[in-house]
Amino acid sequence: MRKTFLRSLVVLVGSSALALAITSIRAMAEDSNGAKTLTLDVAIDGSTLALNNNDPANPAVKGTTFTVTGKIFPGGTIPDGVTPFDPNQPGIGTWVCSGVFVADAADIFGGKAKIAFHTNQIFMLHDDQNALFTEGLEGSVGTTTHRIVAGGNGVFKGLVGQERQDTIGLNLNGKGLFDLHFTFKLEPSHSD
Repeated sequence: MRKTFLRSLVVLVGSSALALAITSIRAMAEDSNGAKTLTLDVAIDGSTLALNNNDPANPAVKGTTFTVTGKIFPGGTIPDGVTPFDPNQPGIGTWVCSGVFVADAADIFGGKAKIAFHTNQIFMLHDDQNALFTEGLEGSVGTTTHRIVAGGNGVFKGLVGQERQDTIGLNLNGKGLFDLHFTFKLEPSHSD
C-alpha cells in the first residue's frame, strides 16, 4: 500500500512539473515584431558546486573552472535578497552551468568584483528535450548581465536571442548560493 502511494505521489509530482513547464513555455509573451519573452528564476544548489584545477580548491581564484546545477522556477517565484528559499524543492526544470571565475572569490563575495564568471548554461525544462543554451558573463549579487541565447531544442528549436540575467540574492538564508532571474527575448533564427 505504501509503495503504491509513493509511486502515485512521484507520478503526480512529475506530471505536475511537466505540465507547469509546458504551460510556462506556451505562455511566452509575444511583441509586435514576433519576438517572444520568457521569464524564469533559478535557485542554485550549492551542494552541487564542483571546483576544478586550483589546488587547494577553496577559495576559488581567477581562472578556476567549475560546474554547478540548480532548479528552474516560473519567473517571479524567488524573492530578492537573502532568503530561506530552498533550491531542493521541485521546480519546472534543471539548470546546468559550467564556467570559469574571472575574479577571485574573495573579491566577488567581498563586493569588489561586479563581473564574476564567464559561463555556458543549459535550461532544461522538464528534460533535455526542451532546452535553451546560453553563454556570457555573470555578476555578483545586485548585478545585471546580458548574455546570448545560442539556440534550443524541442519547443525552442530554431529560436535565438538575448537573455538578461539578474543576480537577485542568496538562498538558504545566505548559506546557499545565488538566486537568479532571467528574461529571455527569443526570435526565429534567420539561418537556412
